[in-house]
Amino acid sequence: MEHWIFIANPNQFDMAKCLSECGFVEYIQRNKVCVNDIVYLYSTSPIKRIEYKMIVEQTDIPLKDAYDDWRFSLQANPRRPGQANRFFRLRLLKQVSKPKLGLDELRKHGLFSSMQGPMKVSGELLDYIESQFK
Repeated sequence: MEHWIFIANPNQFDMAKCLSECGFVEYIQRNKVCVNDIVYLYSTSPIKRIEYKMIVEQTDIPLKDAYDDWRFSLQANPRRPGQANRFFRLRLLKQVSKPKLGLDELRKHGLFSSMQGPMKVSGELLDYIESQFK
């Protein structure tokens, strides 16, 4: 089992509403995520912190079977065929709203890169993040 941080852009997608109504969200699968991996979703500006702990419930979902989440999109052109051919499903485990999961605090506990894409998490950083979800 791996632990990841993925990006969620609140200016492009209403994650809170999607999770409230569905309990899950699907992401384009460009990484080697596996069923039962844990994913923390970092909400970009203006929130700038990890807000969600999720579990990978399903991988390799073809576009034809992917959940049509267009109603949660805040973009003019939500997911279009051809943009992706595989998705994975994340099921919500817990949501928090803690300043201690902001970028500055994460950097104090071992985050060495910027939040621009999916990354694996381990060691001190993972321990710190986990402590904030207890």
